[in-house]
Amino acid sequence: MTVLKLIRYYPNIAGNNEIVMRILIAISGILILAAAACGASTPSIIFTSDRDGNLEIYSISAGGGEAVNLTNSDEDESHPVISPNGALVAFQAGADGNNAIEVITVDGETRTRMTHSGGGHRDPRWAPDSSRLAYVYENGTAPTIYIANTDGSNPLKLSSVPGDEVGDWSPDGNSVVFVVRGGEGQGLYLRNPDGVNERRLTDTPDYSPVWSPNSRKLAFMSTRDGNAEIYVMNADGSGQARLTETDEDEYGPAWSPDGRRLLFVSERDGNAEIYVSDARGGDLQRLTHNGVRDVQPVWSPDGSQIAFVSYLDGDAEIVVMNDDGTQQARLTNNSAQDTDPTW
Repeated sequence: MTVLKLIRYYPNIAGNNEIVMRILIAISGILILAAAACGASTPSIIFTSDRDGNLEIYSISAGGGEAVNLTNSDEDESHPVISPNGALVAFQAGADGNNAIEVITVDGETRTRMTHSGGGHRDPRWAPDSSRLAYVYENGTAPTIYIANTDGSNPLKLSSVPGDEVGDWSPDGNSVVFVVRGGEGQGLYLRNPDGVNERRLTDTPDYSPVWSPNSRKLAFMSTRDGNAEIYVMNADGSGQARLTETDEDEYGPAWSPDGRRLLFVSERDGNAEIYVSDARGGDLQRLTHNGVRDVQPVWSPDGSQIAFVSYLDGDAEIVVMNDDGTQQARLTNNSAQDTDPTW
């Protein structure tokens, strides 16, 4: 019932500003909730699949349905990474060693080639404002970290030492962490994205660093104690602590959006399964019990769900579950390899 009708039926409220105001506020609240409900949609998961004969980038709703081929070309496209604003996907296009970083809108309508030089380009990582990408470039020489705008303009050499892997761009935008594998310079490094203030954080065989959402800590992988384990440290390299300690490998750490939990893969129970713990390694929970390899876990933007890859039929499929491991739902079901989910 509108305010005009209320006044028509109950003329005594017309002069009562307080009542009219309450009615207006109530109706506005209802309209806002209705608009939010109508505009809400299940977020899409972007992934790689070879179902059409070569590697392509696909999108599928986390609620299920048909997968959509976003790239649909004759060359291989793989390793998608969705932008923080959810509008763009960066990926590798072409054969290893002679490929490019490209960017496509999440609807597949607009595609832009970001790098144009010969050689290999990999590990694209988004700036928190979705305007730039860091990546590794190598062309017969030592790999180097670069940063450029999403259209490829204003490329900037980031590292003064060979950079084998771009770990992550800090959520506050102030630092890019990268990896040097092997040799006297091995370890994790920080650099301002404008190419100043390079800082070495570790001097051990460490890799795959990821920032906490508040940019105060880094989780990373290390084989410093023999096998692959997960460690955490402060952003300045202090307070290094081993989070997992088993005889089997752990890998794939991922912070929850609220920064309170760490998702990872462990082989401690005989095969690769997905686990979650608090940020200090306590309150450990095993989320998958499938008897097959479950890998590549990633959080949904709101932290309520997890997408991962499961080898249910001997090939890789995309599966989603709640953050406590319940309600596992298979999104893909074919004989192809569906991998690299990003959300």
